[in-house]
Amino acid sequence: MRAFHCAAALLASLFLWSAEAAASIVVRVDKTTQTMRVVVDGEQRYTWAVSTGRAGYNTPNGSYRPQRLERSWRSRKYGMAPMPHSIFFRGGYAIHGTNMVGRLGRVDSHGCIRLAPANARVLFEMVARQRGATRIVIEGTSPRQAPPALIASRSAPRVASTSGTAQMRLASQGTRQAAATPSGSRSERVAARTGQTRVAARTAPARVAPPAPRDDNRYFTEWYLRR
Repeated sequence: MRAFHCAAALLASLFLWSAEAAASIVVRVDKTTQTMRVVVDGEQRYTWAVSTGRAGYNTPNGSYRPQRLERSWRSRKYGMAPMPHSIFFRGGYAIHGTNMVGRLGRVDSHGCIRLAPANARVLFEMVARQRGATRIVIEGTSPRQAPPALIASRSAPRVASTSGTAQMRLASQGTRQAAATPSGSRSERVAARTGQTRVAARTAPARVAPPAPRDDNRYFTEWYLRR
């Protein structure tokens, strides 16, 4: 009996393993929502955030099969950037893990499909066991992403125009003030003139009246009368 139960358990485990190995896997990537859904035998198992190609680096749409699997890989094209648990599906395009997890959920890659490291490892192990029954479907449209230079050009002129207008207003106010008071305020001009007058009064020499000319006829007449 014991041998029978052992054999039955062994057969059951082999059956489950063969069923799992024969299970079909569909990896469906939606570029519009930047998500990946992993469907096993028609049942959705996982939903993960991804990053597909940003502007100028489109991730190609279509239905693909895994071409090769690399547990540890580095991109020779992009400065030996790490690509752990890579599942290549079209030439240099692959699904792989990334350490830029903060950017998942939006377009950011050079065309590959990025996953969180733990999720990339789970998917890699699943596909490694069922590579022949795996299909990768990429669909949707990448959200529009304005280039950084365009974003800067949209925001910078507003600040510049505001500050420039303020500077022009200050400059025009200063010009009007300078035109209205070329030598300072009215009180300053009065004080300046008063001070100049006072200084001139202190420094100017006193005027002495010249002696009157002598009238000899008048002196002779007075002498004659006093005799």
